[in-house]
Amino acid sequence: MEIFIDSANVEEIKEILSWGIADGCTTNPKLASAEKGKDFETNTKEILKLVKGPVSIEVTTNDLSEMLKEAEKYASWGQNVVVKLPMGVAGLKATAVLSAKGIKTNVTACMSPAQAILAAKAGATYASLFYSRIGDMGYDAAKVVRDTADLFARSHVKTKIIVGSIRHMMQIIEAGLQGAHVLTIPPKFLIQMTQNPKTDESIAEFLEAWSAYKKK
Repeated sequence: MEIFIDSANVEEIKEILSWGIADGCTTNPKLASAEKGKDFETNTKEILKLVKGPVSIEVTTNDLSEMLKEAEKYASWGQNVVVKLPMGVAGLKATAVLSAKGIKTNVTACMSPAQAILAAKAGATYASLFYSRIGDMGYDAAKVVRDTADLFARSHVKTKIIVGSIRHMMQIIEAGLQGAHVLTIPPKFLIQMTQNPKTDESIAEFLEAWSAYKKK
């Protein structure tokens, strides 16, 4: 399973990359707009240089022709660019066009196995399922991911399932156990994943014993 950093903040991304645990990065217009005072293109190109793996950059329109223009522009920024496209008819059309040109794509905001399989059939490199938002609708997000993973496996689909929209720590392992290929995780949760009071207690105990030994 791969872990992507869900962030457009360069300093956050640098920190997580230094751990050696990240395989890629996902951004979206909301994350990018939160970087106040920073030029979008400059900031994104810096992320592309930092991250060696795939970096998803999302289009900012639902118009097909404008999507394709944005996509071509983003794709020119680096070999690791993945163009993020909205689930929907226009997004699927754009996915088909871009995939035929060898441009990697990520169809985002999928809420069901049906949407994910359409993304795969259109040629998407990735299909992103929004875990918490699926739950917001009253559906079992774990089952949606599991059913999608089973469907992809049975059909020998090459498209990778990304699970995003993580709001709670428990969702991370839960989503991974359902067969997600990639989890895209906000930095605050990646930091929390390193922490456990028993870990701190155990390490403190070992260091205390060593300190006492050295004083003898």
